[in-house]
Amino acid sequence: MKDWNKEVGYLENTRKRMWNDDYFEFLVKQVWKIDHPVKILDVGCGYGDLGTRLLPIVPDGSSYKGIDIAEDLIEKAREDFKETKYNTDFEVINLLEYEPTDKYDIVICQSVLRHIPEVKEVLQKMIDSAVTGGLVICIEPSRRMENAGLYIDDKDFDVFENDEFLKERWQQEYSNGGRDFLVGLKIPGYMNQLGLKNVSVRVNDYVDFISKSGTENYKEGKESFMHNHGIDEKYSDATNYFSARCHLISFGVKS
Repeated sequence: MKDWNKEVGYLENTRKRMWNDDYFEFLVKQVWKIDHPVKILDVGCGYGDLGTRLLPIVPDGSSYKGIDIAEDLIEKAREDFKETKYNTDFEVINLLEYEPTDKYDIVICQSVLRHIPEVKEVLQKMIDSAVTGGLVICIEPSRRMENAGLYIDDKDFDVFENDEFLKERWQQEYSNGGRDFLVGLKIPGYMNQLGLKNVSVRVNDYVDFISKSGTENYKEGKESFMHNHGIDEKYSDATNYFSARCHLISFGVKS
């Protein structure tokens, strides 16, 4: 299992390229209709990225708690929020050992279940943490959709070149009890099975586009893109780099 205490730089880099702020605000205000103070639990919060997005746009009086197994990430979250006006709390917890003792209006996770084989077990704990009528939200990718959304503007780029390799790796990992590369597509069904009502799904509209002719700080952006997406160095002179992140946002109401 990856040691997330060593991945702060990676997490910060990828989270910067995960959301369009206007779409996230649209979800909060128009889709989830959060129009009164809420208690939020962020499951697998890392350094609190979702807190930095949620707290400025949910109603005043809301609170945010983040739990994560990585001590260094939790310590960073505490430090980052220490001087803010927001009501926050962070706790080091192994999600597989977590036993809900409080209830929350919003229980949310982002790119967490993709790394955990026990998806339904953690999802059940999220549901158990929600109040009746509370909202459970999972923001997770489908690796298949992510791979299909990748394009590099280079005459030698083959959109199919990694398909067989990825198919073998993903299927082998899943069959050995590892991560489910289709988890984002399966979560709505799991939500239904576990009793959530009014289950619905949205797709994150963020597209990572790096262009030699138009991107500010192009070199830094290109290097980051290639690192984050595992792009071969043979494409380092491409004209444009394009990735539709395709994160699926599944949510349902606890009855």
